[in-house]
Amino acid sequence: MRYLLAFFASLVVSGAGLAQAYTIDGPERAHIRESLDIGWTAPQDDGGLIEIRPADGEQRRSVYAYVRANPQSILAPNAAGEYVIVYVHGGEVQASRPLSVYLPEATLAAPDTADAGAAFEVVWTGPDSNGDRITLAERDGAVIRGLSYAYTGSRNGSPVRLTAPRDAGEYDIVYVSADTVLARAPLTVGGITASLSAPAQVHAGGTVTVAWEGPRNAQDRITFAARDGEPLGGASYRYVSAATGQSVVLIAAETTGPVDIVYLSGGRVIGRTPIEVIPASIELDAPSAVEARMQFEARWSGAGNQGDVIRMQAADGSQAAYRYIDPNEPVAPLVAPASEGEYELVYFSRAGREMARRAITVRPAPQLPGELLVEQSRAQLGPQDAVGVILDASGSMLQRIGSERRIEIARQTLAHLVSDTIPAGTGFALRVFGHRETDSCRTDLEIPLGPLVPDAASAVISNVNAMNLARTPLGHSIALAGDDLGAATGQRILILLTDGEETCDGDPAAAIQSLRDRGWDIRVNIVGFAIDDADLEAEFRAWAALGNGDYFTAGDGAELEAALSQAIAVEFEIIDAATGETAGHGRAGEPVTLAPGDYQLRWGEAGTRNLAIVSAETTRVTLD
Repeated sequence: MRYLLAFFASLVVSGAGLAQAYTIDGPERAHIRESLDIGWTAPQDDGGLIEIRPADGEQRRSVYAYVRANPQSILAPNAAGEYVIVYVHGGEVQASRPLSVYLPEATLAAPDTADAGAAFEVVWTGPDSNGDRITLAERDGAVIRGLSYAYTGSRNGSPVRLTAPRDAGEYDIVYVSADTVLARAPLTVGGITASLSAPAQVHAGGTVTVAWEGPRNAQDRITFAARDGEPLGGASYRYVSAATGQSVVLIAAETTGPVDIVYLSGGRVIGRTPIEVIPASIELDAPSAVEARMQFEARWSGAGNQGDVIRMQAADGSQAAYRYIDPNEPVAPLVAPASEGEYELVYFSRAGREMARRAITVRPAPQLPGELLVEQSRAQLGPQDAVGVILDASGSMLQRIGSERRIEIARQTLAHLVSDTIPAGTGFALRVFGHRETDSCRTDLEIPLGPLVPDAASAVISNVNAMNLARTPLGHSIALAGDDLGAATGQRILILLTDGEETCDGDPAAAIQSLRDRGWDIRVNIVGFAIDDADLEAEFRAWAALGNGDYFTAGDGAELEAALSQAIAVEFEIIDAATGETAGHGRAGEPVTLAPGDYQLRWGEAGTRNLAIVSAETTRVTLD
């Protein structure tokens, strides 16, 4: 019995040893860069290494992987040929098997020709190994580094999109796996040109409309260049992809002289037209003397541009009042300071260049003035009028003010606007951008123009959420508002609520001017929410002035609600009953200083109210 037990024990030990022998298993054939699953057995679970070596007996390895799983994944070598797969432990080969590596097939289908810099699609089939790409090469030659390429393993699969080289010539489209070209397709790249048409002259700082014909490739743009020379750094430019038609609007520099307008594609000038920047002149007119705290009008004539400003300055250069001009209106209303003395009105260009200056005296009023305060609980709007709101829901609106995100505060205030301030039945439209796609300039009309239904509008507003990394298409959204409000027949008020600058290469000023060019009774008001950039606020003020509107700033929820209410507040004119002349303008909620006397208040199409202003008193008028 003792010998029988020993015999069975030896069988068990022998069987265990056989079960733990080194083995390796895998395919016999694979294409280059193919992912292989290699199975293995070994007496131990760690310290192993799987290598693929050339079959010529040399010990160098082509690829390797430490065993961390069973089966273990490893890539086939980059070159075709005969190899062995080996399991290495303790520096020694413990098991091996042969592997034949071959070149896989690939195909390409693409256009035979393309314009320089143009985008085109390539349909492909192939192994789709890790790192495989489709790119451009010399005709029957090597891959050209730095040209367009696309990985086959991207989530889009086939087809991929490439951009043709900017130099005309003969090329190949190639499928590359590792450094091996698996397929070629010929491509002839042709030269491209563009044509431009513009006026022969433009005033310094003025706008010029440029008509163009060109390839409209990605990143193509129109800008200024030295005469017969290179593009000018810092000059105004517009991407043609952002143009709604075949023209763009540029802003001339304030340096006079001959320049060119050029079309750039792939960084190269493919079209140009000459233009002369000529000096701009302005004449400024105003009363020689005005009464303290009273409203008066400064008039200008000449080459006024969007962004120009009239400032009232004291003798020490400090600013007492200012007004951005509306290039469509030769009148800029200002309010005299409370302190009497000698001042100057100075007209400055957008770039801060002085264009005109005149002296003006502020004298005390013969009687203490009174104030007029027009109040309303609901906006004075009717069913023929329309309010359009453009809401910025881009990524920056996710920032917090206190415990709430900006977009949450904006939703709350807009809900109050449609529920408590705008009368039901008034024409209303809501456009939103930034809430649908990341890294996108998409803008959507969420509420088409129609009679306001407060509950329905509030429900739509409550579902708007900002999206991180979304961009800010101010210009395009304003341009589309022309269609959004097109069916209205009364006054139109457009409100842009934003916390940031244009990031989609749009032209908000040109878009606002296009709305004015329609001949509508329209106000474009801009509400800047949590803006801490003085230059950006100055730009917003200039845009609002161009739109016959105003800029309002808000730093929190209460200020935002007040700003939105002011943005739709009724505007009125004050007529001196004795002379029949205009004594001033105002907006509900903002006091206006007037000399004592009798006046008539006019608003809307037919609203009138007679009133008397008493010295040192506030006269309140409620329009509800």
